[in-house]
Amino acid sequence: MSETLILTASCSALLIAGSSYATERDPTIENSIERIEIRAFHDSVVKSLSNKRHNQQVSDTISAEDIGKFPDKNVAEALQRITGISLSRAQGEGERIGVRGTTPEQNRTYLNGQYLASADWWISSQPSRGFNFTLLPSEIVSTLEVFKTPQASQDEGSLGGAINIKTRDPLLTPAGYSMVTAQLQYSDLSDKLDPQLSAIYNYHSEGGDYAILFTATRRDRSLRRDGLESWGWHERTLYQDNDDNWYATPQEQQSPAKMMWFPGGGGSAVFQQKRELQAYTVNTALQLSPRWRLNGHLLYSHLDADNNNQNFLWQSAKSVDLGGAVRNLNIIDNTLVSAQYLPVTGPFNTSMEAIWRDSQLSTHSAHLDLAYEGVFWTSQLQIGVSRGSGGTKEDITSQFSANTQFSVDTSNKKNIVARYTTSPLDAKRWFLTEARNDSQNGEDKAWFAQLDFTHDMGFKIIDAIKFGLKFKDHQRDFLRYRSNSGGLDGLAGQLNTTLADYPGQFVDSYLADVGNSDTLKVYSFADINALAEDFSHLNFQQEVEKASRFHITEKTLAGYGQLQLATEHFSANMGVRIVRTAQDSGAYKRVASPIEAPDSYKWHEETRDYTDILPSINFKVDLSDELVGRFSVARVMSRAQFHHLMPSTNYNVTQAQGQGGNANLDPYRAAQFDASLEWYFDDAGLASLALFNKDVESFIEFDRQLEHHEGILMSIDRPKNGAGGSIRGIELSYQQTLAYGFGIIANYTFVDGEREHSDHNLKNKVPGTSKHSTNLTAYYENHQFSTRLSYNYRTQFATGVGETIMDNYGQLDASLTIKLTHSLEAQFEFINLTDEQIYTFDRNEFAPTGIYINGRRYYAGLRYQF
Repeated sequence: MSETLILTASCSALLIAGSSYATERDPTIENSIERIEIRAFHDSVVKSLSNKRHNQQVSDTISAEDIGKFPDKNVAEALQRITGISLSRAQGEGERIGVRGTTPEQNRTYLNGQYLASADWWISSQPSRGFNFTLLPSEIVSTLEVFKTPQASQDEGSLGGAINIKTRDPLLTPAGYSMVTAQLQYSDLSDKLDPQLSAIYNYHSEGGDYAILFTATRRDRSLRRDGLESWGWHERTLYQDNDDNWYATPQEQQSPAKMMWFPGGGGSAVFQQKRELQAYTVNTALQLSPRWRLNGHLLYSHLDADNNNQNFLWQSAKSVDLGGAVRNLNIIDNTLVSAQYLPVTGPFNTSMEAIWRDSQLSTHSAHLDLAYEGVFWTSQLQIGVSRGSGGTKEDITSQFSANTQFSVDTSNKKNIVARYTTSPLDAKRWFLTEARNDSQNGEDKAWFAQLDFTHDMGFKIIDAIKFGLKFKDHQRDFLRYRSNSGGLDGLAGQLNTTLADYPGQFVDSYLADVGNSDTLKVYSFADINALAEDFSHLNFQQEVEKASRFHITEKTLAGYGQLQLATEHFSANMGVRIVRTAQDSGAYKRVASPIEAPDSYKWHEETRDYTDILPSINFKVDLSDELVGRFSVARVMSRAQFHHLMPSTNYNVTQAQGQGGNANLDPYRAAQFDASLEWYFDDAGLASLALFNKDVESFIEFDRQLEHHEGILMSIDRPKNGAGGSIRGIELSYQQTLAYGFGIIANYTFVDGEREHSDHNLKNKVPGTSKHSTNLTAYYENHQFSTRLSYNYRTQFATGVGETIMDNYGQLDASLTIKLTHSLEAQFEFINLTDEQIYTFDRNEFAPTGIYINGRRYYAGLRYQF
């Protein structure tokens, strides 16, 4: 935070210092570049295609006005309209994106060309390098750029592509430009109305040499997600006794045994959340002299994400670990698809869980950019800092348990049937057995200094040479606190209550289109407010969960040289980027038992460094006035996930699963080849074909094994550098304005991912790779109406978490804008009109991990532009 304040103060001081020059400059001097940009701003399609056409790299762009015409509420949802982009949704909102068959964490996101820090609010989230786009409303954008091929002058770290979010340039935005948008959002699943507000204002000094542009956004969202879920699938051996009962331990010397894909647990879950997003940007520009310009960029975005979750559980792993017997096993494709679990010799074998959380997420950045443009030399100095933080201040959990026979059946796709001898509606027979108050906080922080030079040569085909240096210090912290003594012999015993003491009203239309009549769709619900009142009197004692604590520092020093070539019909850049990475990974490592002893964990650090040499070449040829060809070859790299680099183990006690780390993981490294042909047959018309191939040296893979932690047998994934493979594909794009105001925008991406692996289950399952994805938009526009109907679809893909597969998903959205006056518009937007389900499974479809519905959202409002 201190770095942000320092940069803010520095920016203000420099702007004030330069204002004396600004007032002396002749205000009659015109800026031809400014006039051209203002005219082009009103033709968003032409502007986007012009940017794509003249870029030497394979790239795509979306302008601000085009974003406003789609029903997209954040930057990720706007990016989904681009060829080769795959969107990942959470709670019905676009959250992360992948490029060309890669996972979100394998791609970098930049704000005005610089790293943007990110964290997560979810208590069980693992720290990711992928950016959480829920923090970035679409109103802050001037242009979205997706670079699918690298060049030496751009930052390393992207395996698939790099996303650059450009904010508006104050000097190139009209003086006095302002816009106010007010909407109401209705969510049909939560049955709630929420306000949406945004505003933009741009100020110019009288001399026109100083400008400052503000944006402010406030968005509320009351959401509900209904779901059936399971977790912790793992290889487990069960042993049979003489009565056809099966146990986790051998019953006699030669008892029959079966190894199977076994579920850890699951339940019927109701998730509810109140989101309040506030986002502000300040962009400043000061023309210090005809050759010197100073830019400043500030961003602050904060999301309050308080939530509660009630889940009626079946805990199969807990039941067998406590010595419970299993009967009537039905095994298909080596997966336990149904069984009966008998009561255990002890207190309880399964539970109903009610949780409420105080969660938040924020990111802010400050960036100064000083540029000099001479006759032959241009130079640019940039310094900045970005910090993201997020987590849950309080994760308060109550568990109401019973010792009961229960059965679970996952034999039908997109359904989990659980039955209990002790009825889920008999609240007085479910006893409070656990009371916890945990917390988590993650922090992502990076500061940088960068210096770039360009020398214009004007010598035959050699247009310019570029070179520069960049230093970045990137730190990632993760800290979780766990409360103890929450059981019957502790805090839960102090209350001595049952689920019947907290009667709550169950939600309406739960799982209306999921499962069947046998699915558990109603159970005893808890009054969260009443629970919170009783829990407020408990004396929770927290301690650091040392198994998940880590601190990682990456310091990088990069240098590059790049040659720019140009003729009348040909341009290219070729260069090399060399980056040295120094990595320091620290975490608590278990060195002794028992786990409760203070000396069972010791802080452990591992250091390493490595160097990457990353050459790249981009060619662009104007084959005719309408036809453009491109070719690119490059070496790229993407660093491993932070939680994969921690030298420790992070797990969830309730779910009995987790992940370990490996500080010696190498980055993903690949050689990539790209070629494209683009036909610009009209100002707003394009037909294009692009081919790409990435030969990846090594994918990160996981060994899943059972380990004892805190006396519980858990399913733990441990990462390692595995075999290599390839990601190759084709992109097709077409857009055209048809007759009478009608038009079409369509694209299709085919990706074939394969890794060299002896295990057939992992072959052809490259994380993030959907074999087919498509976007189709039909629109109509005239002087008064603008309407769009957009469909986005991607086929199943491996998530990269264990062997989890995300099933095919398609979503239909629509928007309508009516121009009421010259300055006033009425807006209507419709999200997820077909009420699609999200479905994930582990290894095969008999092992579901989640069947979720998020409902539809409707927006109505007004936009006024001054």
